[in-house]
Amino acid sequence: MKKLVYLIALLVFVGSLPVHAQRNRRNGAAQKAAAEKRKKEEAERAKKDKINKEIEEFIKDRDRNRDKSLTLEEFTSGEGDAKAAEAKFQEYNKNKDRYLSKTEIQELLGL
Repeated sequence: MKKLVYLIALLVFVGSLPVHAQRNRRNGAAQKAAAEKRKKEEAERAKKDKINKEIEEFIKDRDRNRDKSLTLEEFTSGEGDAKAAEAKFQEYNKNKDRYLSKTEIQELLGL
């Protein structure tokens, strides 16, 4: 009788092995997909951080009142060709509010 019980237990155990293997494969695939998603999100975050840093560097020296945008006077200060700088300012000041915002500066820098 004991042998029969052991044999049945062994058959149940062996029969369940492929099920466990399939679960492990699915879990592995899910973990791999989650890792790839995290990696993609980190890359996107790093790209955004780089763009923001470049915009801040561009603004830093010019933004006298530290409002994180540039007026025409701030933008043209220190430029050799003030007329060309003014034309560029007018071109990228899409909403005509007399300030270059971060998004307008991003476009100006080609980021």
